[in-house]
Amino acid sequence: MILRRQLSLATHYLNSAYKGWEGIAPECSLTIAKTEIVGEVPKDLVGTFIRNGPGLIEKYGHKLAHPIDGDGMVCALTFPGDGTVHFKNKFVETVERKAEEEEKAFLFRGQMGSIADWQRERDTKAVQEALKTRTLPKIKFRNPSNTNVWHWGDRFLSAYETSIPYSLDPYTLETLGKDDLDQTLKLKRLGAHFRIDTSDPQNPRLVTGAFRRSPLLPNAAMEINEYNWDMSLAKGNVFEVEGLTYFHDMALIDGYYVVHKSPFVTMDPKEAIKILSGITGPEYNMKLNDCLPCQFVFLPRDGTLEPILIDLPFPFHMYHFGTSYRDGDHVVLTTTSLTGDYNMSWEWKYWLSNMCKAPGKFGRFDINLKTGSVEYHELDPASNEFPCSHPYRHGHVGTKFNYMMACDEPGLQDQAQL
Repeated sequence: MILRRQLSLATHYLNSAYKGWEGIAPECSLTIAKTEIVGEVPKDLVGTFIRNGPGLIEKYGHKLAHPIDGDGMVCALTFPGDGTVHFKNKFVETVERKAEEEEKAFLFRGQMGSIADWQRERDTKAVQEALKTRTLPKIKFRNPSNTNVWHWGDRFLSAYETSIPYSLDPYTLETLGKDDLDQTLKLKRLGAHFRIDTSDPQNPRLVTGAFRRSPLLPNAAMEINEYNWDMSLAKGNVFEVEGLTYFHDMALIDGYYVVHKSPFVTMDPKEAIKILSGITGPEYNMKLNDCLPCQFVFLPRDGTLEPILIDLPFPFHMYHFGTSYRDGDHVVLTTTSLTGDYNMSWEWKYWLSNMCKAPGKFGRFDINLKTGSVEYHELDPASNEFPCSHPYRHGHVGTKFNYMMACDEPGLQDQAQL
């Protein structure tokens, strides 16, 4: 009976997840019918909840290889306080999306392997020519602007990992255009995740990160900026980090920014040639490489000290930090660790990676900055992802609550990581 119930739950969850990738309905603005609401919406719940994500998995007859290549769709749920809910959604009108909508064709390849035959042929020739001339090939990828959206000061931004963000109207969700944050983005891109520094409650700061690496160079460029509420740049640093091959999120603690050096991402010239030529996608390149280090990199916020590299007790890949803080030489970092056979294959066409084979494990690292010692404790056996703490509490000593997506059915995670 227990197994039957677990299978029934797995089927229910899978069917619900599949619907999420069927593609979003056309852009609309409507009040959700009360018949569609289970229970009652609290009258004291007032405000707007906004999220961004891939809004389609097919573009003019071309099925995308991975949802991450899909055009960004910003969705807003507004709670006016009278028990009703209003929904509005709009695509982020990037340069690439506008061009494809005008031509009614799939024009730009995606960074996760979505590519047409003619694009592969074109880019293979470009790579071959670049090898002859010993120059970098000019390969154009789409910017779907689909990873995150946030508000700070007078800005409402939609961001992707490798491109300039787009500014949106927070009320209409209309796309206003590219926004280089008053020419402060030296790497000409903005990472999707951010932190808020409230160590001075009267002067909070937005902390952003960006990452760029060439397969021809040993060091990666890591740009971290801090902005005042009026979006003026309070502090900006570009670090050179040897061996850093990937960046998605960072922790913010007293005196340091913390990023993870993953052994699951390699970018040697041969692999880069395959990816740029369209022979393989980056998802096939994301797998455990025993030759690469697994470390936390502590980058000094004042830019004067040398970075601290802390070797970790086992190899893993991570996307998101949870609660993080520093108390003297003692640092606490919580993360979801992806280990073993982890890769970025679109498993069962419902999850962004192979979570069934490599479930995320939530744990805590206790680190001594003076001695370099590390202790790890798994905090929960359930498969999980997207850990986070209250944005205004991140980096504060004693912060202990984490919120995440997790499987709550014992045994179910062996059948479906949801």
